[in-house]
Amino acid sequence: MSQRKFRWPVHGPALMLFALLAMLWASVCSAGTQTTSPPLMHVTVNLSDISALRSGALYFAHRCEACHSIQGARLQELAKPLNLSRKDIEKYLDVSKSGYLSTIQSSLPTGLAKKFLNKTEPPDLTVIAKRRSPDWLYTYLNSFYIDPSRATGVNNVVFYNVSMPDVFATLQGLQKPVMKPGYRFGEKTKIAMGVAPLTKGVMTSGQFHAMTKDIVTFLYLVAHPHQQEREKIGGWVLIALAILSVITFLLYKLYWKNVIPPEGGRWWQYWKR
Repeated sequence: MSQRKFRWPVHGPALMLFALLAMLWASVCSAGTQTTSPPLMHVTVNLSDISALRSGALYFAHRCEACHSIQGARLQELAKPLNLSRKDIEKYLDVSKSGYLSTIQSSLPTGLAKKFLNKTEPPDLTVIAKRRSPDWLYTYLNSFYIDPSRATGVNNVVFYNVSMPDVFATLQGLQKPVMKPGYRFGEKTKIAMGVAPLTKGVMTSGQFHAMTKDIVTFLYLVAHPHQQEREKIGGWVLIALAILSVITFLLYKLYWKNVIPPEGGRWWQYWKR
């Protein structure tokens, strides 16, 4: 039997040239948008830590809710994970006095933020812990630094040209950037890769980091309200599926026990022919 000789497709060279040009263009585009990413601070979120959740909710209500809303969560839904009564929720967390059954609403009038915050409306933070990792949020809250070129007077290590003012300046103190050579949108420049303390705040460094960790924990709870329940029932679901697999296999053996196979073997063996 003669072997068939391989023939190069008629359009083969043209396709290879097109692929090479596409790869070259992609590399040029990626180089034009290259930006040096600063290292993130690590944080471990524990949704079973009730004290951390309460602390984070309290700080959010009195430091963040002035501008940010959480329209995807109601105050009533926070009572169970925070282990608080309705009276406690209304007393400590209902800052806007919107009601126990309402969502967490900002006390900032609509449109006023655009007038003062570089025409930017503060985002809703319901799913911010899904869009951003806990490490990113933790680094963001701890990485504001002074920048006289900005209207708010501050900038952020992981969010360049951020519109949000440093609402934690009195607690943490002012910080200065640690600049290193890098790339921003393809241009070589100095990048803020970290911060260094400039002035002292009313909190120590450890206290402030604990506070921002609690805020991240609370935001993670808001974005993943059913995670603890999923973790509790997940193991039981896997056990139920394992038992169902065993029962299904036993039923299969029972049904096929008295079935006389056709000549050549079982039905699945025909697929090998």
